[in-house]
Amino acid sequence: VLGLRDIQLSVPEAVGVGSSATLGCRWALDVGETLYTVKWYHGAQEFFRFVPKELPNTRVFSQTGISVDVSRSGAQQVVLRGVSRGLSGRYRCEVSADAPFFHTVYKSANMRVV
Repeated sequence: VLGLRDIQLSVPEAVGVGSSATLGCRWALDVGETLYTVKWYHGAQEFFRFVPKELPNTRVFSQTGISVDVSRSGAQQVVLRGVSRGLSGRYRCEVSADAPFFHTVYKSANMRVV
């Protein structure tokens, strides 16, 4: 199967209130494919996007309680600052390859804020 593969997600199982959380997402692209986007979701809501062909290549979407450390976030990780209990829940990394294939894969995991 062509496309994106071997997606690996690293989300801390539990983090303390007020601390930072680093969420990681790695993948493999087949020869001839390039990255189109990486999107991060908390529940059903997108809160961070990385698009290598855009400038700036990162975009943060406002979501209550989420503070993204943009200087430490990019294609393969997003760093959340000062997490609160409301940020417990499911996080999803969605990776899409560029034209002509536009393959998309995703993986999700739970994080608890304690």
